[in-house]
Amino acid sequence: MMHGATGTRALWAVMTAVALTLANAVASAGTVRYPGAARAGTISTVAGGIGGGLATNVAIDYPCSVTSAGQFLYVGDGLVQRVSEVTDVLTTPAGGVRRASVRHSADVPLGDGGRATWAATNACGTAIDENGNLVLADSTDSRVRVVAAASGTFYGQTMTTGDIYRVAGGGSGHGIAGNGGPAVKATLDDPVAVIVDPAGNLVIADSGSARVAAEVQVVAASSGSFYGQPMTAGDIYAIAGGKAGLLVSGDGGPATRAGLGTSIGQVQLDAAGNLVLADGSANGIRVIAEHNGTFYGQQMTAGDIYMVAGDGTRGFSGDGGPATNAELSTPAGVGVDGAGNLLIADSGNERVRMRAASSGEAYGVPVTAGHIYTIAGCGKKCPIGDGGPAVDGRLQDPDGIAIDQAGNVIVSEHGEGRISDERRVQAIAVSDGTFYGQRMTAGDIYTVAGVGWRGLSGDGGPATQAVIDSWSTRVMVDGAGNLVLPAGQNNRVRVVAATTGTFYNVPMTAHHIYTVAGGGGFYHLGCGGPALQAGINFPDGAAADPDGNLVIADQGNNSVLVLPHAAGTFYGVPMKAGHIYCVAGNGNRGYSGDGGPATKATLSMVSGLATDAAGNVVFADEGNNRVRVVAESTGTFYGVPMITGDIYTVAGSGTRGYSGDGGPATGAELNAPKDVKIDQHGNLVVADGSNDRIRVVADATGTFYGVHMTADHIYSVAGNGTRGYSGDGGPATSAALNIPTALAIGSHGNLMITDEGSNRIRMVAEKTGTFYGIPMAAGDIYTVAGNGFAGYSGDGGPAGKAMLFSPTGVAVDSQSGLYVADFYRVREIRP
Repeated sequence: MMHGATGTRALWAVMTAVALTLANAVASAGTVRYPGAARAGTISTVAGGIGGGLATNVAIDYPCSVTSAGQFLYVGDGLVQRVSEVTDVLTTPAGGVRRASVRHSADVPLGDGGRATWAATNACGTAIDENGNLVLADSTDSRVRVVAAASGTFYGQTMTTGDIYRVAGGGSGHGIAGNGGPAVKATLDDPVAVIVDPAGNLVIADSGSARVAAEVQVVAASSGSFYGQPMTAGDIYAIAGGKAGLLVSGDGGPATRAGLGTSIGQVQLDAAGNLVLADGSANGIRVIAEHNGTFYGQQMTAGDIYMVAGDGTRGFSGDGGPATNAELSTPAGVGVDGAGNLLIADSGNERVRMRAASSGEAYGVPVTAGHIYTIAGCGKKCPIGDGGPAVDGRLQDPDGIAIDQAGNVIVSEHGEGRISDERRVQAIAVSDGTFYGQRMTAGDIYTVAGVGWRGLSGDGGPATQAVIDSWSTRVMVDGAGNLVLPAGQNNRVRVVAATTGTFYNVPMTAHHIYTVAGGGGFYHLGCGGPALQAGINFPDGAAADPDGNLVIADQGNNSVLVLPHAAGTFYGVPMKAGHIYCVAGNGNRGYSGDGGPATKATLSMVSGLATDAAGNVVFADEGNNRVRVVAESTGTFYGVPMITGDIYTVAGSGTRGYSGDGGPATGAELNAPKDVKIDQHGNLVVADGSNDRIRVVADATGTFYGVHMTADHIYSVAGNGTRGYSGDGGPATSAALNIPTALAIGSHGNLMITDEGSNRIRMVAEKTGTFYGIPMAAGDIYTVAGNGFAGYSGDGGPAGKAMLFSPTGVAVDSQSGLYVADFYRVREIRP
């Protein structure tokens, strides 16, 4: 977020080399299954993670800050908790480890003292100090942290190249406290911005909370007098705000008595050493004077605070007139260019505006000193504008401003929270030339990082360098060994190729990732047309049928789709390779159609699905509390006579609840079933999610999972109905589960379960033996991955000690390799 002191290229080259080395190490670990891993029960990442590659091909989920240092840009990505480095390519020197937003908890490892690329960090404020170190305002963890560019002593600590360290905040307690004491013992509340001043001091903008007023604080680099206060090296001091409740107040008086509200953003230094602050609560830009003098057309006193743009009213007005008479709307970012002009990320107005330092021409516009002008953005209904005039282009919630070494204005925009919102870093060219690998024209605007879509990048490249959707709720291994990932939020289905070849009509390279269906938005459209142009709305499951076709649960459109492997007639529908077809659901949400054509039926939230040995599609109709089947051929299945292409209920009465164990499956109550699988005996296994149980509809009379069953009747085989975590090493029916959402059947018949609420993968053993390094008894339940804490850790070590983040998908390959859809990643556990 900060345009801080410029680091040297040589020092950051060291840092980048470390980041790339670690990225390659992760990539190497991620491809161990392709070929095998070393130890049973070891976990690694095979898809997703830190991202990389051409910057304009990489998704940035929540670009909430941007910093310019030398030839590099640094982008804080709040949602995936990383900092990215951009030239014309994108790398990740810090963060990328996603874990729960738990504050002030010793139970959540943040990575301090270890490798920065393996740390959890949520930095929407960044700066580069004079030694090239990367300084992060880590808002979620309420601390300021440093990534060392080289080994040495910085901020009173011995640091190692590429490691991350806490230099302020993280003390016990809540709120903002510790004024005048050691910075590492102080408590911060929500540090959103940081800069390094010419004396080496850290200046921190702490936004506070609904109960805590915002402050600007300084961590002294050396003992002396700064910002009108005597300071001791290593201690922290409040220099503005925090003294007048939550109201905005104090203009013209001492900054330490002023009210800053609770929505401050970027802080910068101007050429005179004054601090310039984007104060969203004040709907203005404020200045804390470093010296007595006249600045921004006002007589100022050292240590006092003044409004220099905005009249305090939220709105949009005033262009061409005095900046202090204009209306701004929650400005979040501010920059100071070489001429002294203030560049303002006027977030609520979706514009970049400028307060002119002197009369003349700036950014191609005739200007008057002290007046305000729009230089980019035209409101909410503009076109994207790439490659055209900046004033005609769309900006969505711009919140970070930086000025690069060429004078270009760099803007981060994070959208307004919708999936399709723009999430990019853009450059407003100040002159004609080539910047960030692109030819630019003065006054035009260009995307320099981000593809706009949240959580989507890397198609055509190595899977371990891709960004995958955080809600890829299922993962499946097809007959060729490829990983199939329904990318829910991105409305696409993606594939990680196991070998080089053509799959689903897409040429692929081994271990690279590709989209095979979706890309046409999320509306119910495209049935019968090209798969890559189809509208898919939150795909929530996939399965491969015996013919090699890919069957997709289109949850948002209440449909079941088929992407054929080759031309032919399937489910009663003639199909062409590379096209996609609807085989169940008319697009409307509801319940109807049993016994008739599946394409005329109404469904409700199609979740996990499977195909059986006869080629029938079996799926969880979650909203209808049923399991339903689309018949591939005429015959009797699950005790129900069926006709090709028609739809039938095979489990669940439609009433939401829990009942019916030991009786006919169609008379039982289910509660939001999440997933279904067919085991090696032909039994139908159901993840009865909200009942916290796994249930089985027997294909034939016999004993399965330690329970004697009658054909076509339903039985609980795991979970006692109590939501929680218990029972490992004992009978599965006595254990507590916590929102089981996905299932897989191992090659030995073992039942794999994503116990989402407990951040674990659990297994019910079908027979006695040792699996994933754990001795097991038939019918008992065991944890095979996850230590219960929500997060990301453990690659290369035992899966049971690793952190998972609400795992929502699980699959098993032909060698019993176990794959887990973890948050933003797919991870592998070797058998």
